Amino acid sequence: MPGTVLLLAAAPAGKGCLVDAASVLPVLAAVPPTVLSGTDTANVVELADPLEPQAVLTRLRAAAASPAPLTVFVTGQLHLDRRQHLPHLALARTTPSTVRYTGFPWHWFREELRLRAPGSTSLLLDLHADAETWQWLGAHPLDSGRNSAVYGRIAPPPSRRTVAGPAYMKAVATLLRSGHRPPLDQLHQQALTRISREGGLGTDIVLTAYAPPQLPPN
Repeated sequence: MPGTVLLLAAAPAGKGCLVDAASVLPVLAAVPPTVLSGTDTANVVELADPLEPQAVLTRLRAAAASPAPLTVFVTGQLHLDRRQHLPHLALARTTPSTVRYTGFPWHWFREELRLRAPGSTSLLLDLHADAETWQWLGAHPLDSGRNSAVYGRIAPPPSRRTVAGPAYMKAVATLLRSGHRPPLDQLHQQALTRISREGGLGTDIVLTAYAPPQLPPN
């Protein structure tokens, strides 16, 4: 059964951009689909700076509907909506005042993936948070669901007028370009080691949420 890979890179246009998320996509695209997925065959769906949360939801829902192994790579930035103070992945049109309507609610990942078989879903995340969200994360761990293996990092906001780079995801992609995908916990540690040597980890929140056993390749 072919695996499924969803590559999602998103950030607002203009001065609200904290990270050059889309810059990682060419590096990930250079990795063979079978290496991205860890399966003998794979389908890859790429979303570069999507405009509408419903478009992202449609792609995520379609990917989640397949029983095949699913690997989701997410690069972007987190903001809280002003009404409910819930984390959202900012999309191309997101501004601080429109997060609730133009961002992708993070709990949609949890809801769409919750019925998948344990061990069939992996998320690799390279996220930056704005100042408010960074403070919120100190008391509220980012919830991506109990059935998914989650690896990655959340970085604090960069210096003012600075756009950060997706160092963790680029490290993951560079490691995968060798043509070999190690177990994701090992890949995660190798990526952290690489960015630590380059001074890119700092005060980041390291994500190693509950990781059920990965399904063997079909």
